[in-house]
Amino acid sequence: MRLLHLFTAGLLVVILSSTNQAAVRPAALNRNELGQSFLLQISYEHTTIGFNTSRSRVVTFHRDGAVLHMLDVSDADGHDDSRVLATIPIRDETGSTLDVDLNEGFDTVFREEDRTGEDYYGRIDTHDGRAFRLFQRKPLSVSYHEATLVFDQEARTSDGDSIVVHYYLSPYHPRRDFRPFEMKNLQRFGFYETYPQWRSGAWVLYAMKFDIDKPIVFALSSDVPDRYRSAMREGVLYWNQAFGRPALQVVDAPRGVRAPSFDYNVIQWVSSGAFASTSYIQSDPLTGQILHAHIFVTPETTVDGDLEQQQDHLRYVVAHEVGHALGLRHNFAPGGATSVMDYFRSAQILQIGKGIHADAPALAYDTAVVQHVYLDAPIDLNTLPPFCTDSQPGCLPFRSAPRESNAVR
Repeated sequence: MRLLHLFTAGLLVVILSSTNQAAVRPAALNRNELGQSFLLQISYEHTTIGFNTSRSRVVTFHRDGAVLHMLDVSDADGHDDSRVLATIPIRDETGSTLDVDLNEGFDTVFREEDRTGEDYYGRIDTHDGRAFRLFQRKPLSVSYHEATLVFDQEARTSDGDSIVVHYYLSPYHPRRDFRPFEMKNLQRFGFYETYPQWRSGAWVLYAMKFDIDKPIVFALSSDVPDRYRSAMREGVLYWNQAFGRPALQVVDAPRGVRAPSFDYNVIQWVSSGAFASTSYIQSDPLTGQILHAHIFVTPETTVDGDLEQQQDHLRYVVAHEVGHALGLRHNFAPGGATSVMDYFRSAQILQIGKGIHADAPALAYDTAVVQHVYLDAPIDLNTLPPFCTDSQPGCLPFRSAPRESNAVR
């Protein structure tokens, strides 16, 4: 079952050994694809820092003798010079294909995150160059999803920490009917944004958002305890109240499917201490269209209490993390509860969870901003609840008593 948009053009062919599935032979790239554009997306699981994503890029391949240079061409207007992201050895070739060694070529992960905003790096694009090298690299698996190559690699960092890196490489064909939403600033409402792009003599940033012309589907991992599954579903579907339409759906992920997944937006039940309840998104770096969402929920997010209280707590936590997966930033503005993107004390969390269970209307800020960014609905700035996100002066949760709830650590 395919729940994310899959690119349908191009022919990246993955060849597996016919005698030993554990031995992964080089991938084969058609010669006629050299010079064409591809979308490269990377996520990784690090034993020390947990899960993270690296900045998505539009890349192309240029041959230089016995290697292919993978170049970053994300700046569609050519304002910035192309950068070499990887040098990939050519192991063999035929009249139509080049066998390339991705494991040898992919030896560096850049620390710039895919989920970003103007308060992270500013409104002028600069490359900070932070990266870490990968040592003792070993290919774990390759799979082929129509035109998309998924390559998983195991390695160690310079500190000796174990890391698993996931690469998605697809022919780059953005949806022509997707309508980017330009973010002017973060003064009245906040979404995660693309990195700045030079357009018609000015820097612009687009909100990260899903394509709303088809259902946004989240899949509950099979290891979510049965006693919590209905509450977590209701936490996801809270956002249908905000959209005013059935924009989101929830399904059960097949057994063994976990985050990150190419085919599913997985809500993963995680018992490992390396993760916190959090979410990550990966988008088209030029349009902001979200292509992958990864959500992690830990048992520690449930509070002490009876089952009903635990379920109410989870409804809020899941609604909060799905809000991030839809692109929304935190909103720590003082005042009453206007958004699930705020942090609350336990009593308020339970009240919000009960409202979600009863199909109460979504909170005012959530409804206004998702309908404005996703559905082009007009927004009344005079009645819009206040907004204040992490990096802005004075924007901290629990101002009256700075003690963080167990809901989001």
